[in-house]
Amino acid sequence: MKIDIETLSNIYSEHLWLTLSGDDLKKAEPDPRDYSNQTGCHQAYINRLCLNLLLKWMQENLETEISPNIFPNEKFFCKIWEFVNGCGINLGNKRLVLIPSDAIDMADFSVPQEWVDIPNWTADYYLPVRVDLEEKYLHFWGFVSRETLKAKADYDSIYRLYHLSGDWVIPHLEILAVKLELCPDEKGSVIALPKLSETEAEDLMEKLSKPSPYSPRLKAKFEKWGALLNESRWLQELYQRRVLPLGKICSLSEWLNGAVEAGWQTFEDWLKSKTVAPAFRLKKVRGIELETPEKINRAVKQLRNSQSEVILPQNMEDKNALVQLILHTSDETIRWKAAEYLWTIDPNYPNPAIRRVMDLGVQLKGNHIALMIAVLRKLDGQVAVLLRAYPMGNSLQSSGVYGSKLPPGLRLIGLYEDGNPIPGLEATAREKPLDNYISLNFSADVGDRFHVRLTLGNISITEQFIV
Repeated sequence: MKIDIETLSNIYSEHLWLTLSGDDLKKAEPDPRDYSNQTGCHQAYINRLCLNLLLKWMQENLETEISPNIFPNEKFFCKIWEFVNGCGINLGNKRLVLIPSDAIDMADFSVPQEWVDIPNWTADYYLPVRVDLEEKYLHFWGFVSRETLKAKADYDSIYRLYHLSGDWVIPHLEILAVKLELCPDEKGSVIALPKLSETEAEDLMEKLSKPSPYSPRLKAKFEKWGALLNESRWLQELYQRRVLPLGKICSLSEWLNGAVEAGWQTFEDWLKSKTVAPAFRLKKVRGIELETPEKINRAVKQLRNSQSEVILPQNMEDKNALVQLILHTSDETIRWKAAEYLWTIDPNYPNPAIRRVMDLGVQLKGNHIALMIAVLRKLDGQVAVLLRAYPMGNSLQSSGVYGSKLPPGLRLIGLYEDGNPIPGLEATAREKPLDNYISLNFSADVGDRFHVRLTLGNISITEQFIV
């Protein structure tokens, strides 16, 4: 017979019990396209439930001035949950990792080795959580330090899990606030993993990217598996190889129909971010100022006069004139310039050119980069595509990172579906003067597939698209 949450919370009053509302369950539902199998999808569901509710509880109840931040970031969770159970929260220089399970047994709990022995993932504290979807509650037992886990847990070398008796779990989460502020680092010593060469990483990803109903985490020795996941670029590449071939390819034609796909923002929402470089808030396009009605009128007049293909009434309102140029000229340079003017003058004005931005979620040698893509229907039925790389502007200049400018040598490359470079479709950020952005544009037929790659030194990020 099942015991209800009220009875359980009375028996284990020192534990944290949180009920799940219908809205909680709805918000935690994953997009099945983000995962290659049902195991990863379910893993994402229970982790998201735990993460959402604990963050809310911490903000309301934990007496600490330290604000919780998710680790590594929102966009990387699906890449972790495709392979490993668990999710991280940073509080200052301390890290917590939640380990959810829908098992009924409370005698012990298990922590995947990745969260314990991968240097970039390891935590100070681990929180076991029992998830009961039938009765709709979460049961947080408490927490345990990494030092205790390493000293007292039994290691299962077959499934690569640390099994720890529930007797070692400190039940009062309120004590965690004191630990976070007063106790020193409780990670203990973390053994470095061997570095993989590019060839070793490629061979490993080729082996582990093959479709399977479960995570491939046990198909390679931990030293190599852990080293692969320790590098965010390789984790992202492995995730893309497993998931994107199954259909999660961003459809640009859907943008023209008003869709905003997961992971992408409208440019206007992106500009609201405090991390965006200040230069992108200015009313200026390629050195042409658009700050006053007089300057706008002068710029639009010059653009109209630079072409003879589209004849417009002299008294036509500037924004409407830009729309007509976008719709009716076949000169791609003029069309994109008109689109940029309109974006800058009035971002909310109906614009035939649709743009979206993605914060790529990883840093290229400390430089936080965003990818912008804009699409525009052409008169001949093709789709014009504009690619851009922007700096997010939140990197520290003192660290040698370029902040609101792109790092010299950053390359933006267009690739065919088979991964080969598209001739002539590459841009490189300059050293003198430093660039605010780099861009490429091309045209494609609806249904064409291509990749976009950002590369800096030996680090690269690749995204896949279908027109």
